[in-house]
Amino acid sequence: MKRALAGLLSGFALAITGGAAHANEICLPAPYAPGQGELSTLADRLKQTLAPYPSLAKAFADEAPLLCLDGALVEEQAYYEPKTNRIVLHAGLDPDFLSAILIHEIRHLEQYNRGSCPTIATRQPDYMRSRLALEADAAAIGIYVAWNLRDAGTPGPWDMLQSWPTHDDLVARFEAEMTTSGDEVTATAATFAQWFANADRRAMYAFAICSNYLDALDHEKMLPGKGPLPEDFAAQLCVMPDGRPYPCVLPP
Repeated sequence: MKRALAGLLSGFALAITGGAAHANEICLPAPYAPGQGELSTLADRLKQTLAPYPSLAKAFADEAPLLCLDGALVEEQAYYEPKTNRIVLHAGLDPDFLSAILIHEIRHLEQYNRGSCPTIATRQPDYMRSRLALEADAAAIGIYVAWNLRDAGTPGPWDMLQSWPTHDDLVARFEAEMTTSGDEVTATAATFAQWFANADRRAMYAFAICSNYLDALDHEKMLPGKGPLPEDFAAQLCVMPDGRPYPCVLPP
């Protein structure tokens, strides 16, 4: 189950182990030269989208991931794979949906860039709690960026997330909070909390995370980790792309 998180609920996420590239995978390396088809267009759009968000833009520039389209993906829509530094996207999706997915994956890339991602040396319960939090954070930040894109006259990514089964309740929660308070930090925090409110989503991601953890132990020939999470893990994770903290609590 190398990419169990990515395949979950037709979602998109952070993979912890390296997987072999498929024969029909088309990739574009940095600096993402123009004129290379759909990937060049996606990369150019992504650079423009990230420009107002310093931490996301910096992570993308620093890590310079390989961008790939893979027609062999079935359930999963995308995943970021740190070991190979690839962001792999489902080929043939709507460009607005691909843009929304890329924002989510760039947040995962930023998490990795900042050293926020736990390793299998972490004890299993803490590893699972932190991985759930990584997903909640990436979803919340992706929706925050999509909201701003909509306000700027580009509603496509927001509309796509609004109709996507793993994100529709999150989009609704963000919009409700913005309607009530008008505070994007508060709305992001509410969306992070909402991610855990869906019991099915949380349980299924927890199952996939556990499977990934055990697969990684087997692959690395290691015993289960015993290290705790850093005490400031949540504070380091839950930061807006401009550096403002947003309140968040890891699940029990």
